[in-house]
Amino acid sequence: MSPKQIIDISLVATPEVDASALTGLHGVLSSFGHMVPGPVSFKPRVVSPDAVWRNIKAPGQVIKNVMGMPLPLQSRLSDVKQTDVLLIPSLYLLTPEWPGNPYPDLTEWILRMHRQGTLICSACTGAMLLAETGLLDGYEATQHWAFERLFMTHFPKVRLNISKVLIATGADSRIIMSGASAAWHDLLIYLISRYAGPHAAQTCAKFFLLNTHSDGQAPYVIFQANSQHGDAIIQSAQQWLHENSRHPNPVEHVQTVSGISVRTFSRRFQKATGLSPINYVQRLRIENAKYLLETKSDAIDAISWKVGYEDPAFFRRLFKRLTGMTPGAYRRKFQPGEMI
Repeated sequence: MSPKQIIDISLVATPEVDASALTGLHGVLSSFGHMVPGPVSFKPRVVSPDAVWRNIKAPGQVIKNVMGMPLPLQSRLSDVKQTDVLLIPSLYLLTPEWPGNPYPDLTEWILRMHRQGTLICSACTGAMLLAETGLLDGYEATQHWAFERLFMTHFPKVRLNISKVLIATGADSRIIMSGASAAWHDLLIYLISRYAGPHAAQTCAKFFLLNTHSDGQAPYVIFQANSQHGDAIIQSAQQWLHENSRHPNPVEHVQTVSGISVRTFSRRFQKATGLSPINYVQRLRIENAKYLLETKSDAIDAISWKVGYEDPAFFRRLFKRLTGMTPGAYRRKFQPGEMI
């Protein structure tokens, strides 16, 4: 009888960690051997920077995360010399700024583990800590769509793709990343499948009701317009567009009112918002369509007209391109139904 293979998994916990993701990952991995008996089991442990441990001033003192939840401190970084898998769960980012390499010892530890052959993983905004290592520079990455601008500001060398839920990346594809908060389910199912096989992963998913997000993050993304750029003419245009996006010729209107040439307006608009004027209007209209699909029972052709498109076929193609789903599929997924 061959010995049982035990996969050592280090779950990184800083004070910003999402305690629900941390305990969810730990709970499923810890109980896997009982739920799915077989040749493989997982040994998760919570690993925290030594600086966090230094905050303990008395025996039995509880350290809490930024949301006030107790952190289960188990191991110091300096005590972990080897691990099969290193996983950074999602973080609560409560301010609009990122401090820049907030845990230098964690950055060095991740790099050291990577050199030793450890599989490096991040879930959601845990990607911010992973990106500090430089291991993602020049490579595709994913994380929570809501923090796209923050990530790109601090890590411009990384090719962020928020449409992806799960990707393998890095120089040798030894970095696995998942997208928004609940995408730790996708990451967990991947890890179980990688080490214990697809059947074991499916069995575990059924037992814990773990969901995969095969349609990507695009259906969940809420358009977040950038208006903090200091260009008053473009800000005025944005405000008008938000209030009048269904106007028959919204781009032509704001260009005329701006009093500057079409080429100059388009260049400044792109620089300020990151989108061309027409793409900006398309995103506003599709966002309005999503709201109507979620809250109203109007026919899709009628919704197309209400948001500014007289050609329903064009509307359907645009909706699918921006959300990854047809309008009908989007309505079925997101329109609230009977909960009980």
